[in-house]
Amino acid sequence: MKAIRKVAARPNGLEWAEIPVPPCGPDEVLVKVRAASLCGTDGHIYNWDGTLPEMILAATDGLRRPLTIGHEFCGEVVEVGRRVKGAGEKAAEPIRAGDFVSAESHIVCGTCYQCRNGQFHVCTRETIIGVHRDGGFAEYIAIPASCAWINDPAVVPVEVACVEEPFGNAVHAATEYSPEGRCVVIFGAGPIGLFSVIVAGAQGAARIIVVDAAEFRLRLASRVGAHTTIRTDPAPDGTPQAHARERERVVGLIRDAASPWEADLVMEMSGHPDAIDTALAAVRRGGKVILFGLPKRSSITVERYAEDVIFGGVTLKGIIGRKIYGTWKTTRELTARPEVRTKIRDIITHTFPLARYQEAFQKMIGRESGKVVLRVAED
Repeated sequence: MKAIRKVAARPNGLEWAEIPVPPCGPDEVLVKVRAASLCGTDGHIYNWDGTLPEMILAATDGLRRPLTIGHEFCGEVVEVGRRVKGAGEKAAEPIRAGDFVSAESHIVCGTCYQCRNGQFHVCTRETIIGVHRDGGFAEYIAIPASCAWINDPAVVPVEVACVEEPFGNAVHAATEYSPEGRCVVIFGAGPIGLFSVIVAGAQGAARIIVVDAAEFRLRLASRVGAHTTIRTDPAPDGTPQAHARERERVVGLIRDAASPWEADLVMEMSGHPDAIDTALAAVRRGGKVILFGLPKRSSITVERYAEDVIFGGVTLKGIIGRKIYGTWKTTRELTARPEVRTKIRDIITHTFPLARYQEAFQKMIGRESGKVVLRVAED
């Protein structure tokens, strides 16, 4: 089969390879991949930056074992392992050859303290498809049956099914605190931020404000439900004073756009240090801040921690992945709604065949895109 593999510890370092179809383990299902989508994580693997290189090098013996990347995908089950009792929570959902599935990319141990207390999404021994083991940018992939999410092909089309995993990130982030009747401010209009606009709107947010530096993405945000968009400008001279002025300008625009509400729920989806600072300054006293975006460096400086967080009585909540399996249940309910599926499709701006993965990566990295999809097998 054909697969996209990380073979060298450098930017790009990918190879279009012919490799054997993986065997189906006794607790796994073998999936013929129909489509896959590019994630920011894949961008870090491509650019070879952030924390991903260390994780991948540790998992692959320094890339002596090349890694098939990709963790957002959908496809058809073609084989079921002999010990598989079912899919989903407590293996309660029968799974058979021919089923159309998406995948949970986090494989949890089920035995650590967090797993025993129902916090599977923060399992201390988790492994990630496409990072610690071979992923879905290939014609076939074997995954644990516990990670398979069965779709109704009459309801969920291929292009929506292949982005259910990242859409689930937005579901987790935008429903951790109910947005109903509230003013929601979203920093970062990348795909997860855009999906969060859809989720917040579907859950009854009274007003949605989106902040980003890219005009293209702000237009997408308006298309899928943002009431107001605000474009940020990088501080031209890079001085602390310039950053402070830009923060004050954006906070003022948010407060004007929020009126007569205040910024009840602020979601930081970009990971940019300036955006994190501005998010903390923008949220109302007693409000809540969702932190999802990953900064390029592991440490950041919060400019006004005492004033904005402590004296503001602000709640900070870190979000990782999807709650297993509650997020998937909510995702299924949302993707059953035609208007939600239409908006998800609006965010998918580019589609390429798998062999043109280099073009797909360049389009994603250039930020003139929403979600970028790779078609692996045609209908």
